[in-house]
Amino acid sequence: MIIALAIAALCAGRAVGLDAQTNAQTKTKTMNISGTVKAVSGNSLIVTAAGKDMTFTIDKETRFVGKGLGTKAKAGPVTVTDAVGAGDKVRVTYHDMGATLHAASVSITAKAVPSK
Repeated sequence: MIIALAIAALCAGRAVGLDAQTNAQTKTKTMNISGTVKAVSGNSLIVTAAGKDMTFTIDKETRFVGKGLGTKAKAGPVTVTDAVGAGDKVRVTYHDMGATLHAASVSITAKAVPSK
């Protein structure tokens, strides 16, 4: 009985620790910005909004939303360079992580018009 109570107490302690970590992550304020993609690389996205360039970190947790991306996702993971290109209009939902701005989601609102 004592062993069972000790194990239960350990499990509860771990759950509390996980809750504290989750709470710290959720305290980060979610913000949005709309603008034009200036540059794209494998792990970052630069968006110009209101005359200011903002660099967002892209990782495996970043979601991309836009016309045709569901079809691309069926073929495999969609990368930032698959989803967006320079000149595209986007809306980025992000978190300010101190030294970096982490893009939680990138919605493509309008694709760039190809030049002729």
